[in-house]
Amino acid sequence: MNTFKKAVASAALISVTLSLAACSAGAPNTADESYDIVASFYPMYVLTLNIAGGIDGVTVSSMSDPNMGCIHDHVFSTEDLKQLEGADVFVENGLDLEVFNDEILAAYPDLDIIDASANVTDAPADEEEVNGHVWTSIDDYELQIKQVSAELQKLDPAHAEQYAANEKAYLEKIDALRSEGENVIAALNGTPVLVLDETLPSFCVYAGMDYITVETDHENEALSAGDIAEIIEEMNENGIGIIFVGADGDTALAESIASETGAVICTLNTCMTGDETENAYIDQMEENFKTLSDIIE
Repeated sequence: MNTFKKAVASAALISVTLSLAACSAGAPNTADESYDIVASFYPMYVLTLNIAGGIDGVTVSSMSDPNMGCIHDHVFSTEDLKQLEGADVFVENGLDLEVFNDEILAAYPDLDIIDASANVTDAPADEEEVNGHVWTSIDDYELQIKQVSAELQKLDPAHAEQYAANEKAYLEKIDALRSEGENVIAALNGTPVLVLDETLPSFCVYAGMDYITVETDHENEALSAGDIAEIIEEMNENGIGIIFVGADGDTALAESIASETGAVICTLNTCMTGDETENAYIDQMEENFKTLSDIIE
């Protein structure tokens, strides 16, 4: 994997300073005797909903708006801390996407935090940082499911059997999804692609694709003519005829490059926003397989 990186200014996280004297920091929510799970953002919410949703005495909520996008774009606020005040556990993606954990632990030092990516070892990386958007790899998503379930079973043994049963049922659905896309993934193996969305490199790793990326540090800053010329040259040198863009992103750059190279633009779901339903991840990945099937035929 090669990375062409456009250096742009990134927004610095502004530390939240709060006085929470009236709170019982990190204490479980005993007012209604429920076990309250808060997920950091959309993909972790959908994952956790499949493991813990529908269990009496367990609640699942998302700290951030499901249409926000990636958690590293989230501006951490006092409202977030208020939501976490009564939580028993916080489910995060990990791999440094949730950059505000110091603020959480400063307020609630006893809050249990589950790192869904604790066992993920193949996250894409360049010389500067790891790309933590690993859920678009079905392999890594399965690891995240197993990790969250295992930790919930330890932390909340009263519902351990139900977590385990839900995990098994969800993994069966994910295995069916894997089988459904098997032919598409096999056809993509070794195919070169330009990736213009930070959530999709993990999908490329899963599919065994040879990819290059263009990163703009979430600011969507326009690339210069020289930058675009360099990308086009690299595409020509590597025989790249496909461009991956996220369904939630701006396609202007892809269209500009495609007009010069004749490459096909492939718009894929990133599983980072969408319906707040248990089947959301599967639905989006099924759409991706269909889109890719049309591309490779």
